[in-house]
Amino acid sequence: MQDSGQKIQLNAAMAVMEDRFETVCKGIFQRNDVVALVDSILDNISRHPELKKCLVDIRGAEMTLGIMGEYIIGEYAAKKLAGLRIALIQAPGQVKKLLEDTAYNRGLRIQLVDDRQDALDWLNK
Repeated sequence: MQDSGQKIQLNAAMAVMEDRFETVCKGIFQRNDVVALVDSILDNISRHPELKKCLVDIRGAEMTLGIMGEYIIGEYAAKKLAGLRIALIQAPGQVKKLLEDTAYNRGLRIQLVDDRQDALDWLNK
């Protein structure tokens, strides 16, 4: 694992791994924290333009977004991370499909799964 050297205050470790960018999140995340996470992913990806895949593991994070927050984050992620293929690993019931549907309908290739292998399989399609 090659560490990008970036750790944000949200307790999200980020690293370049093989052909993808990975981030693992822990702690409590509000809507503004998730926006900062998207911005941080964009910043790190822009330093590695050869990477077009991103795995985001939020199983260790508590996300309190609400329906409107999921919609807003979905729109924001699609706007900022267009062109990437993103697998979001979540604990069952952690994030509703609204975030995924909103981002996907706006052009972001994103899939929510609850298993790391499923995430890797989807990223490598």
